[in-house]
Amino acid sequence: MGGMNIKFQMSEDIAKKILGNTARAKEFLSLMGALRFAGLNSKDTWKAVVDNWDYEKALPIIRKMFTQSDKFARGSTAEKVLAQLKEDWDALSLGNISWPFSQGDFDGFVQRINSSRTVEAQAKDEETKLAAVKYRRIKEINTYRNDFIETLIFEKNLNILPTLNHRRGVDFYIDGVSFDQKVAKSPTAQFKKKYGDHWRAKAIEQPSLVAEYLYKYQDEGRFGADPRLLVVYLDEDVTSEKIREIINSTDLQQPQEITFTFDHKVQGSTEYKVSCFVILLHN
Repeated sequence: MGGMNIKFQMSEDIAKKILGNTARAKEFLSLMGALRFAGLNSKDTWKAVVDNWDYEKALPIIRKMFTQSDKFARGSTAEKVLAQLKEDWDALSLGNISWPFSQGDFDGFVQRINSSRTVEAQAKDEETKLAAVKYRRIKEINTYRNDFIETLIFEKNLNILPTLNHRRGVDFYIDGVSFDQKVAKSPTAQFKKKYGDHWRAKAIEQPSLVAEYLYKYQDEGRFGADPRLLVVYLDEDVTSEKIREIINSTDLQQPQEITFTFDHKVQGSTEYKVSCFVILLHN
């Protein structure tokens, strides 16, 4: 299900996913020593990237290009920013870092507050304001935390080829295979229900089972049976130090093989096999 392995072949579409634009493609060709292509138009530039593709030579070049990108710069400073955001959170006495309502459920959250007849309107307003502030700040914390995580993953495995493009879909090529990084706020409600009070211990004991649940219970509108690098939060307030420790101890060389069954609305129950990496973030 992983598609083309770029260790052995390349296409113009994948070249665009990796390099992003013609200017970077020409920079890449220059660094590959293919200076004669500097004056080509866009179409011929991408053809030249495919024709001159050499994975072993391209890997360190693209990794170096990535270290000079804005994305890498953000990731490199993210730990310091996270420390400041956590300090600000504590200064505002916002309590534990936890979601006040689930994404897309603000309307339901407000309805629940309004249905509380014994609470005064002003108190309801204050509770709503506090929840909105917490939600915004957690979103900001998670943005920097995800940048931090991507940088740690990149630095851990020298065989990771990052994409320089900002398009969604592919974040890394690991050993030539594309892996889409997906961040999950939990191992799914179904996983928690199945294992009850022991769900955290079960997840840590068997990360592959967490992966199976995330594939099995994904939204059908965004269904995919593609290789993924799954980052799963077991605790929302996991520290930067703990994230670094977990990623450093995670195997990012050999993916796990996951088999899952998905119940499609039209075609029914279908079994899939995928490769994936699982990183569980917990205190």
